Amino acid sequence: MALLDFLGHLEHSGLCDFWQIKDHDIPPMPGAYILVGKGNSHFAYPNGNSPIFYIGQSKNLRVRLREHLKYALQARDDRQEYLYWPRYEFAAVYGGRYCFLRTWSGKKPKALEEELLAKFAIKYLSFPIANGSGSWKRISEIIEGA
Repeated sequence: MALLDFLGHLEHSGLCDFWQIKDHDIPPMPGAYILVGKGNSHFAYPNGNSPIFYIGQSKNLRVRLREHLKYALQARDDRQEYLYWPRYEFAAVYGGRYCFLRTWSGKKPKALEEELLAKFAIKYLSFPIANGSGSWKRISEIIEGA
């Protein structure tokens, strides 16, 4: 799938419906995940457009992705009352799909997340819009080593 081509050879779950997370068989294992806008949602980055708005990591993918759904639903339903983290605000308005990648051979979830952020930054010259500034120093080390 073209929108995930920046992942290269990394195996992922494929895109799933974000709003149906509770019905999906997500492993309670460590890994990283990508939140993707629905339909034709795209965000402008310095080197192109992408529907990806957030890349994260967790020691337990099932718990973390369900947490994202919980707070996205709250952000969607409480539009004028509270302000949530950008990842939840974007998910509330644009959320439509997600995918996850499990870690392997002792790789830590944070290291996998940083690798995904580096791959995204190489392609789009930016982090996903809801990620904020992130750790450019660590990411630049990954990019220089690529």
